[in-house]
Amino acid sequence: MGKAERWALLGFVLISWVALAVRVGFWYKDRRMYAALEHPVPVDWLLTALETAPSFPYKRRRTDARLRSWQQSRQSQQRLRQILDLNVADSAALEALPYIGPVLASRICRFRNALGGFHTVDQLREVWGLKPEAVERLMPMLHSGDGVYRPLCADTASWFELKSHPYIDVGEARAIERYRRHHPLDSLEDLAAAISITDSMIRKWSPYLRLCEFRD
Repeated sequence: MGKAERWALLGFVLISWVALAVRVGFWYKDRRMYAALEHPVPVDWLLTALETAPSFPYKRRRTDARLRSWQQSRQSQQRLRQILDLNVADSAALEALPYIGPVLASRICRFRNALGGFHTVDQLREVWGLKPEAVERLMPMLHSGDGVYRPLCADTASWFELKSHPYIDVGEARAIERYRRHHPLDSLEDLAAAISITDSMIRKWSPYLRLCEFRD
């Protein structure tokens, strides 16, 4: 047998083996498909069994209660972090709030310093340029903390100090000074009787005015 004949025989054998392997592969695939159709896997039964499997309601209730408690605690902590102390916040903290830009933040800080502190968040309505609807939306985000931090001594403050307060004009400061010059100021009610001011103005003054001089 020559060399060419041997190579031809070897090629024939290889082709025969490849053809046999392909036929076996198709036969195996057909058998698997037939088995799947004749004996399907009971997936529906398995899902139903999992859904109807006995659970432990007591443990589930405890887990749900703990989850709700954790969520409520987290929400309350977030609300506390979001509420800002109006008497402590600086311009940057105020600018981080909605409806307040650099100009309004600066006005709020200047008004707060002139007052000696906000005694209520509602006083933001008096800041020029801050719209009432904006104040309504901001009020849940703010609180007045410890309130007024720099009261005004009604019995010892100078005329300049009195008139520098946003709630006391020049005429009212002069009237207070004139009354003190001739009468001892024993109570803030004395001012209401001696000076022609309204009750609403006295209520506006009362968080800020104090009697600082001790009297026997």
